[in-house]
Amino acid sequence: MGAEAAGTPALPGLWRAFFLHAAVAGCFGLLTVFWPEPSVHVMSVAGGLYFLGLAAAVHLTEQSLRSQDAVPAWLTRTAPVFLAIVGLLNLWIHTDGVFAQTGALALVLMGVVYLLVWARNRGAHVAARDFLLTGSVAALTGVLLPLFQDLGAHALLGVAGGGAVITAVVLALAALSYRHDAVATHGPAARTKPVN
Repeated sequence: MGAEAAGTPALPGLWRAFFLHAAVAGCFGLLTVFWPEPSVHVMSVAGGLYFLGLAAAVHLTEQSLRSQDAVPAWLTRTAPVFLAIVGLLNLWIHTDGVFAQTGALALVLMGVVYLLVWARNRGAHVAARDFLLTGSVAALTGVLLPLFQDLGAHALLGVAGGGAVITAVVLALAALSYRHDAVATHGPAARTKPVN
């Protein structure tokens, strides 16, 4: 969705955060598609790195939104900190249960935070619809994960990876749109100079 839509234009820094999120989700999603028989160790390491990458991307997104008062201050560290903890737990403990349960909690929390951002900014901020889509996908993925726990690493990665691929596509398109808008509004310096 471009900045010509109704509402506050996206900040130049937002496209960077969305692109990082899309890159992290896309890499994880591709791994789940092309790794035919993943072990529990592959799942836990890949999942741990995925959640750590999400923590960085969500932190950058929320920092960008805070400068436009588009996200409550008390939310700015909740999801990134929890995602980082879940990432470290999965790198340390390699079981289907840990991945399914902690991953479910982290993704539902991230989804709820993004849905709160959407609810607070719908009709007022250009990125609101992106948060509705990514928040819904994250929350739904989190709800589904525990249901596939008994089916093993392949099924768990399939569920998590499916949500990641959808998120990657949505946010990559949004990032490209916001980057174009930032350059049009702020000039070529917006490509290289971080503006938050």
